Amino acid sequence: MALKTVLDNLDDVPEALRAEYKEIDGKFVLDLDGIDVHPTVVNLKTAHERQKQTNRTLQSDLTAARTRLEGLPDDFDADAYEALQAQAEGKAPAKTDEQVAQIRQQLERKHQADLAKKDERINTLTGAVNKLSIDDGLSKALDEAGVDPAFKPGAMALLKSKGAVKLVEEDGHFKAQVDTDMGPMPLGSYVKDWSGSEEGKIYVKKATGGDAQGGTGARFTDNPWDSSNGKKPNLTKQQQAISENPTKARQMAQAVGVTPNW
Repeated sequence: MALKTVLDNLDDVPEALRAEYKEIDGKFVLDLDGIDVHPTVVNLKTAHERQKQTNRTLQSDLTAARTRLEGLPDDFDADAYEALQAQAEGKAPAKTDEQVAQIRQQLERKHQADLAKKDERINTLTGAVNKLSIDDGLSKALDEAGVDPAFKPGAMALLKSKGAVKLVEEDGHFKAQVDTDMGPMPLGSYVKDWSGSEEGKIYVKKATGGDAQGGTGARFTDNPWDSSNGKKPNLTKQQQAISENPTKARQMAQAVGVTPNW
């Protein structure tokens, strides 16, 4: 009588053979010694290992195919490409110049698209570096020139609007400079000279109020257009400043972000 290897119960098993079974997970399994060398088991193991190797080969081929196809243009002609490759390997007759040109154009389009993406990324990063470098350099130069912090944003906007500040590379290092009628000038020197000019004086700390005076001897202790920190613009002093020195009045208004309307 052949013994079954797995049973739900031992009711039909002779008493003398029941000891040969072990209960595993609610089933009774025949306890066999040397099962690994049984011909049936050996064949199953061999088939299983062969299938595992086949699966690994298929997965490797799939990964390689995905890598080759990634990034190809939408109009890529796979048949034409394979034909050209076969021709190069001597497995197919020579193709026409038109077919060769078609493949070349497709590959060139992909190359140009990749270059365009890289150029766009480089331009974006370069623009960010330029802005940060110029802004930081200009801010530091204004501080060194003694510009009043309250007027600093207006001074920065004014100098940048002139369009002369730019970032240049010298011996692998970048620095901000200003193009002037006398030639390129270091940013710090340019701002220092500007702060002493008629245009720049009103932005300098402790000199803004003293500069804004007229024939009557009236002095402004602050900017009459300034509305920061809860201040209220002083209309009377605004009119006085406009009548005494329209140019300086305009600069004072612009320094705090007010657009002159006179």
